[in-house]
This record gives sequence, C-alpha cells and structure tokens, in this order.
Amino acid sequence: MRRCGMLRFLAALSLVLLAVCSSATVRPSSTAVDAPMVTASTVPSPSRTLLRQHFTGLTDSTGRAKTTGLTKTVYLTFDDGPNPTSTPEILALLEEGGAQASFFVIGEDVQRWPWLVEREAQDGDTVGDHTWTHPNLTKLSASAVYIELGRDKNWITRLTGTAPTLWRPPYEAVNASDIAIASGLGMKMQLWSVDTGDWQLPGTEVIVLRVMAALHNGMVVLLHDGGGYTRSETVAAVAILIPKLEAAGYRLAALPAPGTGW
Repeated sequence: MRRCGMLRFLAALSLVLLAVCSSATVRPSSTAVDAPMVTASTVPSPSRTLLRQHFTGLTDSTGRAKTTGLTKTVYLTFDDGPNPTSTPEILALLEEGGAQASFFVIGEDVQRWPWLVEREAQDGDTVGDHTWTHPNLTKLSASAVYIELGRDKNWITRLTGTAPTLWRPPYEAVNASDIAIASGLGMKMQLWSVDTGDWQLPGTEVIVLRVMAALHNGMVVLLHDGGGYTRSETVAAVAILIPKLEAAGYRLAALPAPGTGW
C-alpha cells in the first residue's frame, strides 16, 4: 500500500514538472512580435508654425499670426520684383506670419513670372506700378513715360483683376510731368519714410536695425525683392522683422488705395 501511494505521488509530481517546463517554452503571440517600436525617427519634428506658436503665442488655429490687439501699423514695401527666388520666400514668410505687404513690380518681370503677382494679389497684398523696364523717367519723353507706366498697369490689371492705384518712380527720380501722366492713369505716387538700403547688401542685422531705429506708426519701409543677384539678406531680415514688429504691437499691412485712409 505504501508502495502504491509512493508511485501515485511520483506520477503526480511528474505531471506538475512537465506543465512548468512547457509554459516556459511558450512563444509570444504574433501581436507582441509585430508591434512597432517607437523610435526617434518615427516622431515628427515640430513645424515652423508650431515652434512659432510655442515661443511667441502669436498664431491662431490656422497658423496665421494673431493681429487682434495690434493697434499700430507698419507698411513693408518691396521694389523691383517679382523675382523667382526671393519673392516666393518673402511671400511664404508673410503668409506664415499672417502679415501683408506691398509690391511695386517691374513689367518685364511681371511678364516672366506672372503667377507671383497673382499670388501677391490672392494674399491681399497691394500690387503697385514700378514701370515696365525701371528707367529714369526724368530722362524720357512724355510718350515714353506713358508707355512705361501704362504697359505695366495693363499687365497688373490683367493678372490681378484690379487696376493698380499706387506707383513708385525708379531711383526716386520724378518730375511734375511724370506725376501728371501717372495721375491721368489713375495712380498716385507712393514713396517711403524709411530706406533700409538693403539693395547695397549692408547685412541682415543692419537692415533690421534701420527699421527698428525709425519705428513709428504708419511707417512705410523700402525693401527690395528683386533687382539684384541676391536678396538673401532682405529675406532673412523679413523673417526677423515680422515677429519683432508684432511683439512691439505693430501689425504688418498692405498699403490702402488712395482716399481709403491709413
């Protein structure tokens, strides 16, 4: 009897040991094996808009800058474009910042890159007349001045659906006859209150300092998005100026049509 009891005990112990061994060799489920590992490469890097929102708090749900509460105005203006390199970069900065500006365009380049003028108008930027070939108007006959301004005006009107109401003389060279011709074409001359000298490539910091040193409500700033072999300093300055001016309480707006008020 004792021997039978011992045999039964050994048989039961063997079954327990077999169960333990088999559970130790069970493979993990296919779900556990195939679950993806989260690595640094799978985590998206923050976008420029998210970084801007995090550091400045100036963007709304669309990623555009909040202009509510900005009671003062600065008008950034760009001459000698459009340019296929610098103009899109400047437009992208304005779009991201929820800002607007004014572009005084040269007809020859409007004809080459018409989609950039269309984009300016679609963004709500002002498109002004800067003549067809950028000549010194004071050295031309009245008929030649009329052609320079009129031809550019026609292209702008065709592309934007709206006739330009502002114009700017190349080199700031103008006389009474030129002003009268432009007036007859329905355009008012628009100059500036601050010249950054960016066309001389003085350096990005200098361009920014010249704007900030002269800062006042209603300031019209002269910049260039074309007319040179590079406008990289201007583009870099605009990237700094947009948040800097907004932080100082200024909204960046497009120049209004004459008679509509500033």
